[in-house]
Amino acid sequence: MKDQEETNQLIEKDPEFIDMIHTNTRFYMLFLSCFLCVGSYFVYDNPAALQTELQSTLNIGMVKFNMLYSIYSLPNIFIPLFGGLLIDSFGAGRVLLYSSLLITIGQLIFALSSHFKSFYLALIGRAIFGSGGENLDLAQSVIVLSWFSGKELSMAFGLNSSISLLGSVLNDNTEPFIVSYTGSLSFGLWVGVFVCFLSFCSVFWINSINNKRLESLPNKNLETEKFCLKDLNKLDWYFWLLLINSCVIDSSIFCFCNIASGYYQDRFGYDMVESGSIMSIAFFTAAFLNPFVGIMVDTIGKRALFLIISSVFVACFHLLLIMTPSGYKPIAPVLYFVVLGIGYSVYVTVFWAALSYTVDHKIIGTAYGIMYSFGNLALVVFPIIVGVIQESFDMETGYFGVGIFLEGLAMIGVITCIVMYSEDIKKGGILDTPNPCLISLKVGKNEGEEEEI
Repeated sequence: MKDQEETNQLIEKDPEFIDMIHTNTRFYMLFLSCFLCVGSYFVYDNPAALQTELQSTLNIGMVKFNMLYSIYSLPNIFIPLFGGLLIDSFGAGRVLLYSSLLITIGQLIFALSSHFKSFYLALIGRAIFGSGGENLDLAQSVIVLSWFSGKELSMAFGLNSSISLLGSVLNDNTEPFIVSYTGSLSFGLWVGVFVCFLSFCSVFWINSINNKRLESLPNKNLETEKFCLKDLNKLDWYFWLLLINSCVIDSSIFCFCNIASGYYQDRFGYDMVESGSIMSIAFFTAAFLNPFVGIMVDTIGKRALFLIISSVFVACFHLLLIMTPSGYKPIAPVLYFVVLGIGYSVYVTVFWAALSYTVDHKIIGTAYGIMYSFGNLALVVFPIIVGVIQESFDMETGYFGVGIFLEGLAMIGVITCIVMYSEDIKKGGILDTPNPCLISLKVGKNEGEEEEI
């Protein structure tokens, strides 16, 4: 919104000036940005896809296995806050570079842990990987926000999410096969290192184009607003509702995905390779649907309503699993992942675009950082709770208890979405319109007039 105002100022000063975000270069930028997080998404779920192999090699139980995910999230309770501040102060380019480098180094150490059969080395690798993982996501989102706005934003987020999720799909389908075919867990993890390195290389292309655009802006004579801590007072309770919703919905999805391979092997008799392929159905469905959902939302709006629908789909997924008896390779539980994929597709496409319309432009990086920090706090605590529930009971009862717990989180998500929908209507339906920028500008203008009075 503010970027558009500044661009208009530049055009007034120089009628021949054309910002690169209004040229086809933005689609090339979008194409490259899509590959920033492929490596991160690929290796994030290495433990889930290779659960039984990792537990056997590292000689660990479910609590320690879930710690491989909790330790990823632990540094991200704090790091995205600093990442958001750095982005708001110095731009996203540096954060992209350092974050991508940390991801590659972390996965390299994680791969070495399988050679030395060291659980603690694996924890160190996952912690370093985590130190870059969320900030890379954060910087990618801010880059997209700087190149796209208004009626193209959800489409851009959807396409970014689609390509990133293909990393998860590739991991779920290729890693179990590679390890099964080669008989080497280490080889599978080193494939992850290679994929991370490819994503790291794309950072240089992204920064090159983004820097070229920044250098082309004749903005030295324009007054630009700088971020200061008191601007955080602009985060109203609607933002905190979004934060709670993000924590519970993401946790209900990813806490299950962390244990899905073992879950389907133990309850439904699928082997490791089959379970990995089944796990990928949700992310494959989301990857396929995201661009179409983004275009639809950009066309008709109704973002708050779409968030309610997505949360209901996630809640239905867990309820269906709770109600399904154990058996030998039943088809129905496989199809449940389509339900989860639809819910996740709508949620991830709508949520991050919606967030950008509800916070001030000066603190967008910090707001995203806070969201990532609290989300990772949830993903530190909840996976350990899931592991404790599983180890406190026999297999069948433990999985039932996990299902009830995750269903509870999803229902909290549904409730918060309904409250957000009601609050959005009171605020003038900013998320309800196809182009929230227009209403936001009107609201800002009215507030300015009230202050003058």
